[in-house]
Amino acid sequence: TATRAVQKLAVVLLALGLGATSFAQGLSRTSCGEDNHISAPQRQTIDAAALHFVRTLLGSNPSSAYNLMSAEGRQKVPNAHTLQEIATTLEHFETKDIKVQHTYDIHILGSSPGRVVCATDLSKPEGWVSVVAANVPQQAYVVLSAQAINNQFAYTIWLVPESGTWKVQSFHANIATLGSETSDQLWKRARAQKAQGHDFNAALLYVAAIQTASRGPNFQLGIENSIAEEMSQLPLPPEIKGRPPYDWKSSGMTFHVLGFGPIAVGGKIYVIIRYESPVWSSDSQVNGWNKKLIAYVKTHFPEYSDAFAGIVVRAHEKGTRQVFGTVSVVPPTTK
Repeated sequence: TATRAVQKLAVVLLALGLGATSFAQGLSRTSCGEDNHISAPQRQTIDAAALHFVRTLLGSNPSSAYNLMSAEGRQKVPNAHTLQEIATTLEHFETKDIKVQHTYDIHILGSSPGRVVCATDLSKPEGWVSVVAANVPQQAYVVLSAQAINNQFAYTIWLVPESGTWKVQSFHANIATLGSETSDQLWKRARAQKAQGHDFNAALLYVAAIQTASRGPNFQLGIENSIAEEMSQLPLPPEIKGRPPYDWKSSGMTFHVLGFGPIAVGGKIYVIIRYESPVWSSDSQVNGWNKKLIAYVKTHFPEYSDAFAGIVVRAHEKGTRQVFGTVSVVPPTTK
């Protein structure tokens, strides 16, 4: 499933960075040219290298993308076959219409400060980013957007010059929207739900905002910090405190909840809940269990219908790979 693919992607993918404006940091001086502030020939060359890498990774021979990586970048990848595994995971998202969203050209005079803060407006969370910078005089970052199933996707590529050409130092791929909603929009909805005391809804929307803002360990949007800080102040309901699994009891059953969160389906956002179920003897039996879990959510978190289009429950049969799903949709009259 796409959800499982996201989890796998988080394990196997690498990261990257971004920039814009100038700062003196310690014994270093850095400058970041953004988009039109980069000379047209330079920008075209950088963009072409990033696009070529992603298209090769998604093409018929993903392993050949290994040759497009820098010497240091290849050291972080066990072997060329790893790129094949990453490409197989990315196939679940069916990304298409890949376009350049932003290009950044970073220059460093002296040793790298480690991270570089690039900003257009430091007073606003959306006005700055922080990136890891290699100890080389010049490097570039390209953020690519793509259309995926149910979401928008982001490919972020970190490039360094090597042997007269741009090579990929590292890269990251991530869902950049939930349905049509960006991290900014999800953040605003989380705040609105928090203001109404709907802490269950707010928690899920904050998580979605953070996930869609994430670009990996080497690249951080300013808003990611602000969202995480706000979420840390949110009072969580006792049913979802701590890390999963959670044991929820309803109608004589104990549901071993493996995880939950928001999911986009058909342009709408649902709550998805996964739990480990006993071995079932029929579809009607497991469907009945799923409906009991849905009833539990409706009883304990009735406010869910104020923010989500419905509930998706997936039973994972203990000891097997069988999964059975049940969906409950919020009626249009109450949504």
